[in-house]
Amino acid sequence: MEQEKKKSPHFLHWPWNVVVYILLCLVLRLFAIPVILIIMAIQKKNNPHGVEEGYCLSRTRKRLPEFLIALLLLFVSMALGALFFHEIRQPKDDWEMMDYVTLVIAGGGALLAGIGGIYEAFVSVRDSFFPAKSSLAKSIRKQLPHPEEAPPVEELFAMVDNDLKANGEWFDTVCIGQEWVLGDAASRIDRIRAIFTVDEIHQHRTQTGIKSNRTLQLVLVDDRFQAAITTFRKPKELQAAADCLSFRVPSAFRGINGDYLKFLSKNELERETYEREFQHKEAMRASARAMRRF
Repeated sequence: MEQEKKKSPHFLHWPWNVVVYILLCLVLRLFAIPVILIIMAIQKKNNPHGVEEGYCLSRTRKRLPEFLIALLLLFVSMALGALFFHEIRQPKDDWEMMDYVTLVIAGGGALLAGIGGIYEAFVSVRDSFFPAKSSLAKSIRKQLPHPEEAPPVEELFAMVDNDLKANGEWFDTVCIGQEWVLGDAASRIDRIRAIFTVDEIHQHRTQTGIKSNRTLQLVLVDDRFQAAITTFRKPKELQAAADCLSFRVPSAFRGINGDYLKFLSKNELERETYEREFQHKEAMRASARAMRRF
C-alpha cells in the first residue's frame, strides 16, 4: 500500500487519454487499435490500481477499452452483412446447399455481431463517462440498507475507496478491505454468505488441433443470493483472495467450480435455513471472542 500511495508518473490521465485515442482513431482508423493498446498497457503500468483518481472511478473507466472490441464487432457485422447481401443478390436457379449455409451464417453472424457491438459500445461508454449509472455504482447501491436513499456517486465511491486505501490487500485485480471487496463489482464483506473459486480447463478442437483455455474466477454470493463474479489471471492469487475472505467471513460456505450453481439453486426455504445457520455461527463466534477477552 505504501508503494501505491506514491504519486505515479503523469502519463495521459483522464480525460487526455481519451482525446489521444480519438485522434489516433481519426488518423489511423483500425490501425490505431494496436497503438492504443500499447498506450493503455503503459498507462496501467504507471497507475495499476487507479489510486490517484480513486479505485472505483478508475475501475469504471477501465471499461473504455471494451469500446475497441465493440468497434471490431461492428466491423465484423458490416463485413458479414456485405457478404449476406452479395449472396442474396445471386441468381437462385443454380444455388447449392453451401450457398444457403453461407447465407445463414453471414446473416446470423452479422446480426449477432451487430447486437454485441452495440451493447458493448453502450456499456463501455456508459460506465466510462457516466459513472453514476455504471454497473459498479449499481452494485454498491444495492448493498446499502436503503438503496433508494443512496448518496451521490462521489460519496458511494469514496466509501469504498477510503476502506481500500486504509485496509486494502490486492490479489491480482481484486482488492479486499475491512468492509468492501472491489472486483468487477463491489461486495460488502458482512453480506457475503459463500465464497467459490472456479479453476477449470476447457478444451475444444480446431483445424490445427486441440486448444485449451483456463477459466479462473472468484464467485461471491451475498445474503440476497446474488453472485458477483470476478475473473482472475493467476491461480495462486485467486486462492489467496478466497483464503483472505474466508478469514474475514469464517462462517461463509466454501466451494469450487460448479458448486456455486448448486448453491444458487436453493429454494426459498433452504435459503432461509442457511441464513439462520449462518447467523447462529456468527453469534457463536462473537460469543467466543467476548469470552476470550475476559
